[in-house]
Amino acid sequence: MKVAVPDWQGRVSPVFDVAEQVLLVDLDNEGGNRQVESLGSTAPHQRAQRLAELGVKVLVCGAISWPLEALLASGGIQVIPLVCGEVEEVVQAFRDGTLEDERFAMPGCCRKRRQVRRRHRRGGPTHEDIE
Repeated sequence: MKVAVPDWQGRVSPVFDVAEQVLLVDLDNEGGNRQVESLGSTAPHQRAQRLAELGVKVLVCGAISWPLEALLASGGIQVIPLVCGEVEEVVQAFRDGTLEDERFAMPGCCRKRRQVRRRHRRGGPTHEDIE
């Protein structure tokens, strides 16, 4: 399963809609193969199409517009929004199921709001939850 995290100088890009690149992590692989991919266009439908072409199943990101989030969801990509922090720490937290930790919450975004947007999941999703 491929997880994408928009990367801006080693941190989760604050707004996915304008992020220039994503780090792709293949969690099916023991070491978690990694590659950086350019997103190119900022047009929402092209962004959604690019992630689908890359085989992304989960996008962990900062802020994201509702229209782009809906496009991704309609294409079968789960979106985990309102996340901030160092990209490597966020990837590890996703693996461990600790992404709901307050230290990964975007400033100004309270935990309750993040849980509501994720349909009241108890605990953070892990790659086992997605498969």
